[in-house]
Amino acid sequence: MSKYNLIAFVIIVASIFWNMFVGDMLQAIVSVGFLCAFLLSLILIELVTLNKRKKQ
Repeated sequence: MSKYNLIAFVIIVASIFWNMFVGDMLQAIVSVGFLCAFLLSLILIELVTLNKRKKQ
């Protein structure tokens, strides 16, 4: 994971905990959705790069 991906991950997780602490559960649920989408995109990027390496 690159430096920028790690920063984005930390910001999303911090926003989830902050929204749960404040009590805004709707915003926390939306943040969990963003976290899932972010992690899925990272997995897809890794799979594509592995597939490209395998073909070469």
